Amino acid sequence: MASPLADLDELVLKCRDEKSKQYIREAVSCYKAGAFRSAIVSTWIAVTFDIIDKIRELALSGDKEAENQLEIFEKARRQNDITSALKFEREILGIAKDKLELISHIECLDLERLKEDRDRCAHPSMTSEGEIFNPPAELARVHIRNTVEYLLQYPPAQGKHALDKLLAEVDSEYFPITPEQAQIALRQSPIFKPRDSLVRNFIIVLLKKLLNDVTEQKKAYRYKSALKATETMHKQIYNDTLGKKLSDLLKALVLEDENLPKIAEIIRYLPDFWIYTDDNVRHKIETYVENLPSEHIKLLEVFLDFKYLQEQAKKRLNQIDTKEELEKIEYQLGIHPLIADRSIDLYLLSDSYGQA
Repeated sequence: MASPLADLDELVLKCRDEKSKQYIREAVSCYKAGAFRSAIVSTWIAVTFDIIDKIRELALSGDKEAENQLEIFEKARRQNDITSALKFEREILGIAKDKLELISHIECLDLERLKEDRDRCAHPSMTSEGEIFNPPAELARVHIRNTVEYLLQYPPAQGKHALDKLLAEVDSEYFPITPEQAQIALRQSPIFKPRDSLVRNFIIVLLKKLLNDVTEQKKAYRYKSALKATETMHKQIYNDTLGKKLSDLLKALVLEDENLPKIAEIIRYLPDFWIYTDDNVRHKIETYVENLPSEHIKLLEVFLDFKYLQEQAKKRLNQIDTKEELEKIEYQLGIHPLIADRSIDLYLLSDSYGQA
């Protein structure tokens, strides 16, 4: 049976930054040697180095808040201002949580506990007189794990900044329109090694844009390729997100009858959407297809090719009794066999050569 405990050496390999990795490796060595106080101190040093390096990376990418924080840190370092440097260290987790969105509220609480334990380990003033703080092995281990799992394994952009960056990339005219090429592009973005929340939010925003905002075909293809690439990279999160969110988005969409033609586009972009849809939404879509208005008849081929709506589409096709209405249907790759059969039926039923 596999151990539920995380392997510490594997945690070291997850670290993204080399300096942080060195300190975590040192913390693991101290832990294995039984020097648990030293392990906790090294773990906190890894946290501070990692956040400062992430601030540098974000500043280089143009993040104004990161530029401000970097200037504060560099000024204290240049002037050898110990008071300002200590103040920056005290506030560094708050900066990471509130101003840079590198960690969540819960993660910040756990890392604050690490800082408190580091103070107990390193500062005699933080313990009772005559007592030595002896942290148990379990405490040192959980701090090492939390540090890597919450912070050290991730690239700097993970909050709203990361989401904005991803959407700007997909909105670019030069973003690929094929899933394979989109996957290559996204491997250089924050979505490559993200928190689950970033993947979920990215998927939800792309879905909303596809369902509600996109009218330009090329832009729709970019969103579709980004979605399919994200599905390939993060299959489980993608399935969970569609299962929880897609039906609600579709419910809001089909509430207004004028939005129902968008279902054809959804079939083109998200052919597996049906399995995530509630029964009441399915029923409305089925009724719409079975009674497809003449002004929407051009969409009929899309529904004929969609197995979940094929029966309703066939019924609507068999209601067509004029060549003029049949000719309104748009074809993707030549005339559909069922439409060809209906065309022959109309020809055979015609009363005269002119009508045929």
